[in-house]
Amino acid sequence: MCDFRRDGWLKGWSELGADTIEKMRDTIPTMRKELDDPAKFKEIYQFTFGFAKADGQKSLALETAVAFWELLLREKFQHLDLWLQFVQENYGKSISKDTWNQFLEFIRASDENFSNHDTESAWPVLIDMFVEYAKEKMMTR
Repeated sequence: MCDFRRDGWLKGWSELGADTIEKMRDTIPTMRKELDDPAKFKEIYQFTFGFAKADGQKSLALETAVAFWELLLREKFQHLDLWLQFVQENYGKSISKDTWNQFLEFIRASDENFSNHDTESAWPVLIDMFVEYAKEKMMTR
């Protein structure tokens, strides 16, 4: 889980041409800019699941998933706080790889009030449950 090995760390920075602290600092803005590319962001988002899950586990502990959603999706999903509240209060289980990956697709496909959400589509049940929850919460605001 979230294991950085020295050799991998050094190899990664070396491949980026950043072999000093100053070069690393200079490289970080470029790396952050890459997150604006939807394909690159998806690649990083999907990588995060395997990186963050505990060794030998097939799913991601909810607490870990919440922390990484905060880190990765804060600027990308306006209803993130509602999602996090929902999964923590109503779900409480670990997050499967399918749910993790489909959640990114869901936030990309959804409009701001989820009016285009189709419960007949192949979304994980957790996402369908969230849409119902979110619509109720948004009506009471």
